[in-house]
Amino acid sequence: MGLRKKAFGITAAAACLALLVAGCTGDSSTEDEGDDDGAATGDVEPATVRVMLWGNDADISSIKDAAAGFSTARPEITIEWESGDCGVDYAACKTLVAGGNTPDVFVMGSWNYFEAARDGVTADLTPYLEESGTTTDDFTPAIIDALTSPSDGKLYGLPMGYNIQSLFYNKDMFDAAGLDYPPADGSYTYDDLREWAAKLTLDGSGNDATAAGFDPNAIQQYGYFNFAAAPIEPGYAPVLAAFGGGILGGDARNECTADSEGTIEGFQWLQDLMWTDHSAITPQLQQEEPGYARWVRGQVAMQQGSHEQVLAVQQQNPELNYGIAALPEGPAGNATLAQIHVWVMSEASEHKDAAWEFLHYMATEGAGKQMGLIPAYQDVAQGPAFAQAEGEPEGLVEAQIDPAGWDLTFTNVDPSVVWSAVSSQDGIAPAIEDIIMNRATAAEALDGICASRIDALLDAAK
Repeated sequence: MGLRKKAFGITAAAACLALLVAGCTGDSSTEDEGDDDGAATGDVEPATVRVMLWGNDADISSIKDAAAGFSTARPEITIEWESGDCGVDYAACKTLVAGGNTPDVFVMGSWNYFEAARDGVTADLTPYLEESGTTTDDFTPAIIDALTSPSDGKLYGLPMGYNIQSLFYNKDMFDAAGLDYPPADGSYTYDDLREWAAKLTLDGSGNDATAAGFDPNAIQQYGYFNFAAAPIEPGYAPVLAAFGGGILGGDARNECTADSEGTIEGFQWLQDLMWTDHSAITPQLQQEEPGYARWVRGQVAMQQGSHEQVLAVQQQNPELNYGIAALPEGPAGNATLAQIHVWVMSEASEHKDAAWEFLHYMATEGAGKQMGLIPAYQDVAQGPAFAQAEGEPEGLVEAQIDPAGWDLTFTNVDPSVVWSAVSSQDGIAPAIEDIIMNRATAAEALDGICASRIDALLDAAK
C-alpha cells in the first residue's frame, strides 16, 4: 500500500509560509504550433513556452539555473519566464483561466494539485510519460503515489521535488544543557522531545523550565517551536499522525477523524508545551516574531521544519552550530509530512509537445537544486544536488530522505477537494484556535466536532 492510502488528511495553507512571491507577469508570445494532439515524440516545431514561477529570488534563480541545460539542448524552444501566484494559490490560477491567459507550464503545490486536475486546468501527462520511456519507477514511490489520481489512476504533473518535516536543533544549547543530540533516524519519542524542551527553556536567571524558581514571564531561551502556533497544518499534522490521529482519514481523505483519541492527544501535547511547560513558542510570540526566525538567530533550541531552514541558516546565520533529525516516534509510530512542488502543463496550452519537453526535462535530467527541495527523480537526492551538497548538515539522509518511506508519512494532497471547507471557520479552525490559545483543552474543543461541523461539509462536497 502506498503513501496516499496510508495518510491522514492534510491541509492546504502552509506551503506559502516564508516564500516571497514576485510580482510582475510577462506578456505571452507564440510562434508555430507543434503537434499537440498526441504524446510528444521529441521532434517539436519551434515554439515559445510560457513558464510561470513563484517563490523568492533564490527559488526562482535555482529553477532558471536548472533550465539552462534545456535551453542549450533545445534552442528551437524559447522559454518565456513569468512570475505569479498561480500554482501556490489556486485562486490566482482560476483568474488566469477565466481570462484565457494560463501559462503553458507552471508549478503547483501538492495542496491544490487535485483541485486543478478536477477542474480540467492541468493536462493528463500519462500518455506523454509513456511515450517518453520514463516510468513512474524512476521517481520516489511515495511521491508518485501521492500524485496519482485515485479516481482515474492518471498523473497530472511530475514532481519538481519535495520537503519533509524534520527536527532542527541547536547543538550548542544541547551541549550547555548536558543533553545528547536527538538521533538522526528518529529513534526517540515525543516524551523525550518534551523533556528536552523543558530543560532547554531558560529564564533570565538561567533556570530551566523544570526548576522550582523558573519564571515563565522572563524566558530568554525557548526549547521548542512548532508551526502549530501559526496555526498551519505542516506544524500540527505530523504530531497528530504520530499519535494515531489526524483531521481527515480514509483512502480518499474524506472521513472525519478530528475527534479521535489520537487527534486529541496530539493537540494536547502541543498545547501543554506552550501553556503548561512554557517551553514552546505561543501564538502571541509567533505574531511578534516567527518562531523559525527565532531558531535561526539562536533563541530557540529546537524546531520542526523543512529543508528551507538549511537555506535560511546559510543566508542569515552561517555560524549557527546545528543538527537535524527525523521526527520522533509517537504512540502510532514515526510520522512526517511531505509537501510536493509539481510541474504541470496547462490543458489549454497551444504548444503541448514543446511544453512537455520542458516539463519532462525539469523533472528528470534537470532535477535537483530547484527551490531547495529534495529531488524525487532516481537517486539524485543522494548525490551532490542534495545530500552531498556543500553546507548540508550531517544526518540529512536519515532525517530528510529516509522518512519518505515511512508507513505513516503523508502528503498534503487533497484528492476529494474538501480541505478548504474542513479547515475553514465553518469547520475545524475555531477548535484549533481554542486549543492553541489555551481557551479549552483539546478534548473540550474537539468533542463531537465531526458530527456537529465537519460531516456536513464532507457531505456537501460529494
